[in-house]
Amino acid sequence: MFMEVKILKFGGTSLRNEATRKYVYKHIFHDVESFKLIVVVSAMGRYPDAYATDTLLSMGSDKLSSSERASLVSMGEQLSALRVCSELLEMGVKAYALPFQECGIVTDNNYDYAKVIKLDNKEIKSKLDEYDVIVVGGFIGINASKEVTTLGRGGSDYSAVLFAKMMGLSSVSIYTDVDGVYDLDPKIHEFAVKYDVLTYDEMLNMKSRVLHERCVTFAKENHITIFLKGTFSSSSGTMIEG
Repeated sequence: MFMEVKILKFGGTSLRNEATRKYVYKHIFHDVESFKLIVVVSAMGRYPDAYATDTLLSMGSDKLSSSERASLVSMGEQLSALRVCSELLEMGVKAYALPFQECGIVTDNNYDYAKVIKLDNKEIKSKLDEYDVIVVGGFIGINASKEVTTLGRGGSDYSAVLFAKMMGLSSVSIYTDVDGVYDLDPKIHEFAVKYDVLTYDEMLNMKSRVLHERCVTFAKENHITIFLKGTFSSSSGTMIEG
């Protein structure tokens, strides 16, 4: 395959509105000069934003079957991928929004907290032959019947490292509204200290909400380095590795 592939993942607060997405596109434009990109996106915003996962969950989802609930809550990520792809196309980027049926993350039938059974890169590799940027909703898998399943709360981080494994890559870049991992919440504590480097075990022991636990565990098991960076910052962020 042609150019090297790089994976970027953006969280919901980075995608919340047109102003925040401008920063997302700066990162994409910087990297697309040198790489083919797989851009993993969360649902836009947070509750009560219209398409945030918790907003969708509040829409009477307790009356739905597990498969129906998975279809409902995954709509936020799917809409986010379509929105980002559409705006990239308007800016002249050769982008493609990957439908969940083509994601290649094959799971069991646990619709709410699916276990990954197989990773299949056939569809995404084919699309990378044709497009420069593949935009895909995180948090989503498919079962053997091609029904949508979900990877649990915060599962978009997990999706990013799954795609890294799928593509044989050794690292991912995950962008959030915080420019790395701190010893204290930097939004509350003025003198919080940022870690430049952490091991997987240190990250897991911190029980930080910055990264999904399944993401860090899978990265550790598969030797995938995580670069955790701030969407709105030029800081180098925190590197998480062995």
